[in-house]
Amino acid sequence: MTSQLIERLRERILAGAYAPGAALRQDILASEFGTSKIPVREALVRLQSEGLVSIFPNRGFQVRPLATSELDEIFSLRLLMEPAAAALGAKLATVADRRAASEALERLNEAMATDGSTASGQLNRAFHLQLIVPRLQPIAAEILGRLHALAQRYVHIHLQPAGRVRRAAREHAALLKAWSARKPVRVRELLYAHIASTRDDVARAVGGSRAGRRAGISGGQRGVSRA
Repeated sequence: MTSQLIERLRERILAGAYAPGAALRQDILASEFGTSKIPVREALVRLQSEGLVSIFPNRGFQVRPLATSELDEIFSLRLLMEPAAAALGAKLATVADRRAASEALERLNEAMATDGSTASGQLNRAFHLQLIVPRLQPIAAEILGRLHALAQRYVHIHLQPAGRVRRAAREHAALLKAWSARKPVRVRELLYAHIASTRDDVARAVGGSRAGRRAGISGGQRGVSRA
């Protein structure tokens, strides 16, 4: 039951059914999904680890607010770490690692072709992390995994305009080709451009725009809503 709740709550948060900054009351959610508060709490704690929910002592849960300051910090840190880590991964990867990366991209492309949202967010993270070969760079994998979790809703915004899914697929394919061919310099260049363009697209989409206001993005973190 908890796994199903996680999926359904994740879908609603990403779709904007629960707005950024909105309180997530356990009793209301339990009634909505026809369950007790225990699995609801377990699901919300899991979503907190994914960067979708915030937990505040004595105040409960809320949808994590979106903010341009957070967007800048997440993507700046990714730009500092991820291209270099993936370039090293390209040099260290075994045949099995390259096969795993190729399969991860196939799963991502299938998901983006069908729903383009919730499942693809997790699969996008899995593909990017596969490029750094987590077993050989475990600390980098842990840090970047957290950054990807926090970036997921911003990436979701990035993919909404027509043509963005196809562009992302092309960029991923070029990245995997260079990575599989053990071309670390090219991998670094492609991945840096991929991350930077995503950041810039989201910044343009939310910078004072009507779309940004609908998404609930502010210049900084909002206050806490009581739950």
